Order: sequence, then C-alpha cells, then structure tokens
Amino acid sequence: MRKFLIKCTFVLVVFALVAVPLFGQRGRGGSGGGGSTGCATVVAPTVSAATAPTGTSVGVFSRVTNCASGKGRYTVVVSAVSSCGEETVIASNLISFGGGETKLISVPYLVAPDTCRGVSSVFVNVYAGSTLLASQSTSLTIE
Repeated sequence: MRKFLIKCTFVLVVFALVAVPLFGQRGRGGSGGGGSTGCATVVAPTVSAATAPTGTSVGVFSRVTNCASGKGRYTVVVSAVSSCGEETVIASNLISFGGGETKLISVPYLVAPDTCRGVSSVFVNVYAGSTLLASQSTSLTIE
C-alpha cells in the first residue's frame, strides 16, 4: 500500500511540474498565433502633390508603428477611393515588425486615365489577419 501511495504522489508531482509551465504560456501573443490580434498605429498619409492630373504618378507616404511589445506581422494596404466611389488598391504587403518598431511606407500611385475627376481619398489600413487595427486617410484632388 505504501508503494502505491508513493507512486501516485510521484505521478502527481511530475504532472504538476509539466502542466504548470504549459498553462502559463496560454494567451501569449506572437507572430504565429495565440489568438492575439496585435496593436498598430498609422500616421495620416501625405501625398507628394495635392492635385494630380489623370495619367500621372503621386507619391504616398506614411509611418506604421507596432505598438505591441512583441513582434507582429501586419498587412499594410494602401488604397484610393475616387470621387465616384471606385476603389483602387495601390499596394498590399505583409510586413514584420519588432516590438515598438516603426516603418516608413512609401509607394507610387499611378492615377489611371479613366479615374473620376474630383476629390478622392487615399487610405493606409493596417490589418492583423482580417482584423482592421488602424486606418488613416488624406484627400487628393484628381484633375
């Protein structure tokens, strides 16, 4: 009977030593999972020209910051919505960030010849998977 109690106690101690560190890792964020959506901020984009004729290029610039203390992988989407409501995706990239890291985003936007004239909006959106974390925009007048 004594040997049985010692074996049971030993098994329980080993189980506790193995299980406690595993339970402590639940909910931990990271680049591969854990359910964490992340944290990002984006500065309102600037454009190289306030107005642009169709068929010309405009530079779009912004900064994206990982406000989480750990690493993060975010999809940064730069897009434009014309005055008649048509959306154009200018760029979409999956970017890796260190904790607290900021990266400059700069992309050329070739305004299509058939873009509606008027005030359009240029957006910079940051996603963790399908979750929108941050969004900023600026206006651009198409002539």
